[in-house]
Formats: sequence, C-alpha cells, structure tokens
Amino acid sequence: MNSSIIFLDFDGVLNTEQYQAQLAVDGKPKKDAWGPLFDPRAVGNLRKIIEATGAAIVISSSWRYIHRLGSLRMMWEVRELPGEILDTLPTGATYISRGEDIECWLNQHRQPKYVIIDDLNDFYPSQLDRYIEINPIVGITDADAVRAIEIFKALT
Repeated sequence: MNSSIIFLDFDGVLNTEQYQAQLAVDGKPKKDAWGPLFDPRAVGNLRKIIEATGAAIVISSSWRYIHRLGSLRMMWEVRELPGEILDTLPTGATYISRGEDIECWLNQHRQPKYVIIDDLNDFYPSQLDRYIEINPIVGITDADAVRAIEIFKALT
C-alpha cells in the first residue's frame, strides 16, 4: 500500500465556485455524467502534490455516497485526473464526522502519513495539523499545494 495518503474532498476543493461561474458565463457545460466539472487550476495544484509526494487518494467527499469506488476510478481516468484513487471512506449509517471516518480508515489500514484536503473543518483536534482548509471559491491554490508537500516532508 502507498505510504502517503491524501484524504480528498471534491466540492469546494476541485469543484470550485469560481470555475462553475466561469463555465456558466462562457455558456459551456458545467457537468458530465459524474457531476460538476473540476477546476483545471485546482486539479493542477493537486497534480503538484501527487508528483512531489507520490501520495495516493482516499476519497472523503460526499460523492462517495452517490458513486461507487469503481465509478469514481472511471471518472478519474476519463477526466484525466492525477494520481490513483486507492479507496473511499466508509459510507455506513453511523456517520458522526468526517474526522471519525478518517480515524476509522486509518485504524483499519495503519496509515500514519496523510493530509486532509477539505473546505469544511469536520475533524478531530489530533488531525488538524494535517488538515489544509481550502477556500471553496478558488479550490486548491499553489500555497495549499506547498503546504501539503511540507506536511508530507515533515512526516518522513
């Protein structure tokens, strides 16, 4: 298993308000069969993180309730998105917080090296030093990418 994991949200992280507004202004399609299209700039910044760290992705996004893992992997391939989707967080009915879901996943997979990229803080205090809060208007920025890479480097 990959030794570095990105717990990745989609809405507000890759699917940005700014990009959706630009698509609407330009009269271009805003979604495909999977849902809203992702902001190429935010995707490029995710690519920087993955290229620098070799991290694999665990989907923490609510999209995991709509699409199975195989469908998300197909979307990743069709949309030519960076990296590899390793897994999704559990989708059981006992959801209390995303932080709890991440903790459960980590306990099952013994995965100590991770970052959380999300636009909403729903995490345990012990996870906050690995959490990168994303502005949902613009998604992952260059500075966010640098911060993620720095966190991974500090964990090695």
